[in-house]
Amino acid sequence: MAKKMVDKDGNTYVQVKPWYKRWWVWVLVVILIFVIGSAAGSDDSSSSSSSSSATSKPVKNTAKEVTLGAGTYKVGQDIKPGRYVVTATNGSGNFTNKSGSINVILGTSEDDDAGQITSYTADLHKGETIKLEGIQSTDFKPTPKPKYQTTLSAGSWKVGQDIKPGRYEIKAMQGSGNLTTSDGDVNEILGTESDSDSGQVTHVTANLSNGQTLNTDLQQIKLIKK
Repeated sequence: MAKKMVDKDGNTYVQVKPWYKRWWVWVLVVILIFVIGSAAGSDDSSSSSSSSSATSKPVKNTAKEVTLGAGTYKVGQDIKPGRYVVTATNGSGNFTNKSGSINVILGTSEDDDAGQITSYTADLHKGETIKLEGIQSTDFKPTPKPKYQTTLSAGSWKVGQDIKPGRYEIKAMQGSGNLTTSDGDVNEILGTESDSDSGQVTHVTANLSNGQTLNTDLQQIKLIKK
């Protein structure tokens, strides 16, 4: 409310409060501070959420150990979905799935000439069909808890869970076969010896980013940080 003032000559005038002393100004300031603070919190939350979603988080492995002979099997019926280390325990032959993402020769010993490996690590999804041909006995064991590794056997390996993201020289240590990434950035035939006729090389340098999957058919590869 304006205040009436009388000067020494008897003149009356109204003293108006400065704008910054008015109550409604401070109400607006408080509301503005609250709105800005809420927006900043929302941005931080979004950034945190984006950062969190960009990081690969391990999913609980629902795999259950089982031994299977030659035959065709449905994941979700004959074998529980999950992540497995598949190892031949008797005989040798083909291990494939219907989608074609798995197509390897498994045996009790490594055979570079035949392209045979002793184990393969893979995710088996519900509804998928897998096939074992010529193998008398094959063990499917749940994989251990994920941890960063630099020496890998044949299988599919997740960057951010099994492999620390970064730039690597990927070198063949045992065997030969295909080395690829899920996004197609890497697509090489890798072996312990180079072969110009087949396009085989002994190593390849690549950036491995969070969320990629590195697929290898080699008995063993090594990742050397660059």
